[in-house]
Parts: sequence; structure tokens; C-alpha cells
Amino acid sequence: MFKKSLMALLAVALVGCVHIESADSLAQKGEWQKIGVRDGERGVPSKSMANLKELANKAGVDNVDVGDYEAGYNDGVDRYCNVDNAYDIGLSGMQYLGVCASKEDGVRFQLQWQRGFEDFQSADQTF
Repeated sequence: MFKKSLMALLAVALVGCVHIESADSLAQKGEWQKIGVRDGERGVPSKSMANLKELANKAGVDNVDVGDYEAGYNDGVDRYCNVDNAYDIGLSGMQYLGVCASKEDGVRFQLQWQRGFEDFQSADQTF
């Protein structure tokens, strides 16, 4: 029992050590695809060209690779819009911002998200 508790504690500690790079840091390295993937996986709308240029200026770089950003964003949205994840996204309380609407299973995604979000709201009311 003690070994299992110790292993669980160690796993939690290791997860806490994971470093998530900021968008500024990624932009400084020219990692526009990674920025796009992160945005897509979070289910947020794609950054506009003005937003990308602002991020580049803030990071101190002159150019934006829009093609890389868009390719990464599309990959991230494909992962986010997986119907199998929709209920859990809603259950976590995350808002759905409509990024899956044009996908083949967009309506199913929204319905599953809505079901999860309603369960989230119901659970929130019971405490």
C-alpha cells in the first residue's frame, strides 16, 4: 500500500514538473506550427494575421510563418473535434466556441459537448 501511495505521489510530482512553453517563447524559436497546434487543441478560434504579427512583435521576431501556423492549427482542431472527447470537454466546464461546426461530425460533437456541459452544471449545483 505504501509503495502504491509513494508511486502515485511521485507521478503527480513529475507531472507538475512538465514545462509548457509560452506562445512568446515558441514564436521566438519560429515554432509557428506548435503555436497553431496548441490553439487548435484548446478549441479556440484561429489567430488572425494581425494577432500573429502582434505575437511576433511581442516575441521580437520579424516574420510569421502563416502556413505552419495554419497546418498546426488544423491538426490541433482535428484532435480537439474528436467526438469521443466532446463529452469530457463539456464535463470539464470548458466552453465550446464552435470550431468544429464545419467538421463532418460537428453536430455530433456539439451535442456530446452540450450533454457533458449540462452534467457539469448539474454537478456544480449539487454542492
